[in-house]
Amino acid sequence: MVKPAGWVVDMRHYIDEDTADLPEVIPERVLSLAIFFGAIVAWVTDHLPEGNEHTNVPCRRSPGRRRCRGDIIAQLDRSSGYIVWECPRCGDHGMIHGWEDSLWNRDVGPHRCPTVPPSTARH
Repeated sequence: MVKPAGWVVDMRHYIDEDTADLPEVIPERVLSLAIFFGAIVAWVTDHLPEGNEHTNVPCRRSPGRRRCRGDIIAQLDRSSGYIVWECPRCGDHGMIHGWEDSLWNRDVGPHRCPTVPPSTARH
């Protein structure tokens, strides 16, 4: 079976540029996605530098109208700076960038990884 194209997410798209927070008015579906992807970013960055790929973030998919019971596995790809994630149960997967200066980044300690290039894509 061929994996379908996964998510490619820029976390800056969920942030109000003036407040550096979520916009005051945001559609519920968009908010749900922001919370899901933000939880992945928070988990990965909170567990740097050694990392723990088994997150406590439940999968959000509902294949066949049944909620997937998988938990997301995620890690920082140090060569690209992307956070890569996957649900081992249903196969949903993706890459997250633009997280470095977001409200979900918890990697603020002295061990901050200098090998991670900041996302350069403009939105």
